Amino acid sequence: MFNAAASNAAPSCQGMGSGHPLEIIPVFRRFRRSVARDVVYTAIWNALFALFFTLLAILFAPDEPIALVLRDTFVYAQCIGFVIYGAYLIAERLFAAQLHESGLWVRTACHALIAIIGIFPGYLLAFRILHLTQGSAWLFSPRTVVSIIIVSLLITAVLLLIFVPRERAARAEASIAREQARVAAAENEATTARMKLLEAQVEPHFLYNTLAHVICLIDDEPGTAKGMIERLIALLRASAASATGKATLAAQLALLRAYLEIVALRMGQRLRWRIDVPATLHDVAVPPMLLQPIVENAVKHGLEPSLDGGEVVIGACRDGPLLLLTVVDTGVGFRETASRETPRIGLANLRARLVTLFGDDAGVTIEDAQPHGTRVTVALPIADTPYASSGNTPTRVTSAACR
Repeated sequence: MFNAAASNAAPSCQGMGSGHPLEIIPVFRRFRRSVARDVVYTAIWNALFALFFTLLAILFAPDEPIALVLRDTFVYAQCIGFVIYGAYLIAERLFAAQLHESGLWVRTACHALIAIIGIFPGYLLAFRILHLTQGSAWLFSPRTVVSIIIVSLLITAVLLLIFVPRERAARAEASIAREQARVAAAENEATTARMKLLEAQVEPHFLYNTLAHVICLIDDEPGTAKGMIERLIALLRASAASATGKATLAAQLALLRAYLEIVALRMGQRLRWRIDVPATLHDVAVPPMLLQPIVENAVKHGLEPSLDGGEVVIGACRDGPLLLLTVVDTGVGFRETASRETPRIGLANLRARLVTLFGDDAGVTIEDAQPHGTRVTVALPIADTPYASSGNTPTRVTSAACR
């Protein structure tokens, strides 16, 4: 009986430091490790061993009273198991750093030694509970000591075969998770770099055009050139304010006003423009420099080729989870097929930026306006809607909601 109970010592907490032995059963892996959880697990683990050795006692000593055998075995199992559990907690508290840095075999030897040493006070506690006055003489006899050591080492070896593959699998999973995090961080950095590059291509493109107009006007129309420079300064200030990676729609509109005022100085009465955006949408976050290339293309490819010029109307509305931004001009027209044949850097970069930021959740639609001109619609998810990260927003949208 005593030998049978002694063999419970090693497994009761053998997994300390790398998981509880009860986690061999999948259902017990669902709960996060804590002292309270391990106390309950240890009690269950000890009870399972008590039941196992009670069955052995029934097989080999059928004349023994079952209730008495179960009581004694349960007491031995719980006393020995919790003494060893406490010894493991103390060892981890005192030598956690050393055990963490040591190899698997060193940790295994340490756990086996703690288990063997913990058996003896566990037995003594059980003897006191069961009022066995002769138990100490039996426990410290050479034969019993050797038997306890051999049985404990055998059980430790069995548990080692179970936990070594688990520990290796856990290390492999942790290594994979670290690699995935590294790859995700690298991809995020690359995405950010691509966005900065695309934005940098847009901003100088407009700046070069504006400065070229100033040079043309500075001799013949210095007043106009001065006004254009003043508005260019206002434009650059507004651009700098929205260069933090995100900007509000109100900031975008301030940029467009400054841009259109500059162009109006050059085109005169040939350019008419208005912004029709409700105040409720002014605080919506949108990518910086989103509408500027569209408005610039409307002026350059829609109004400038027309002798009579035309009008540019900038609008915005909310259509469920989408923010629809529209730029409509009454110029000569600019079909989407033509844009594919003669790609412009502004719209090409806009498409690339939307793909980088939103994937398939955003899109650009170019269509003919009636009776003439072009309507460009940008659809993108609003940040406070599920579509902002769902990947299910249709990229091909109509602008009927903003007509």
